[in-house]
Parts: sequence; structure tokens; C-alpha cells
Amino acid sequence: MGVGFERHQLVSRINDAFQASNIAATSATAARLGRDADAFDIVHALGLFEFPPGLELATYRSRLPIPDLNKAILALAFRHSVDNKVPLSFAIASGHAEAIRVTTSEKLVSVVLTRVD
Repeated sequence: MGVGFERHQLVSRINDAFQASNIAATSATAARLGRDADAFDIVHALGLFEFPPGLELATYRSRLPIPDLNKAILALAFRHSVDNKVPLSFAIASGHAEAIRVTTSEKLVSVVLTRVD
């Protein structure tokens, strides 16, 4: 999900914004976006993306080679977190196939997005 800086910086920023002490504020920001906001909209509204000059979210989203199903699952995980004020842990791993793993409990949503580099 990161452009213009290292993935680990994006992951760190997401994990900070979605940790237990910040989830209420993150949820309030996401609530202003409406029900159709996906993970990218939420992360962008929080100011966590740093795009190169001239690149906008819509262009980034359309060029990102994550399968549509994985994007939809990612959106559901982020929406569940903000709608229910449940902290979220996010990681990006490198692998041989695009994948997403989501585990959830009443206290945490955990997302691991595997990307083919």
C-alpha cells in the first residue's frame, strides 16, 4: 500500500493509528468518509500515505496490482475495525503469491497482506 517511502514506514503509521489508544480518533475520521470508504480511503484520510508529486489516490489504487478480492477483504477488515472501534494490526509480507489473511477477535483485527515483489 505504500508509495514514495518504505513499506515498513507505512505499516508503522497504520499500526500507530489503529492501536487501542488511537482507534477512537481513527474511527471518528473514518466515519466522516461515509460507508463506501475502503482501506485506501481511510489510510489516505488519516494522512498516512506520502505520494510522489502528481500522483493521486485514484491513480494509485487503479495501478496497484493487488487482486480485487484482496482489496475487498482489506476494505472489510479496515471498515470492521473503524466501525466497531476494534484495534487493527497490519503487516505486509513478501511471498510467491498475492494473499491476505485476516484474523479477528473482540479485541483485535489482524491483517497480513502478502505481496509478490
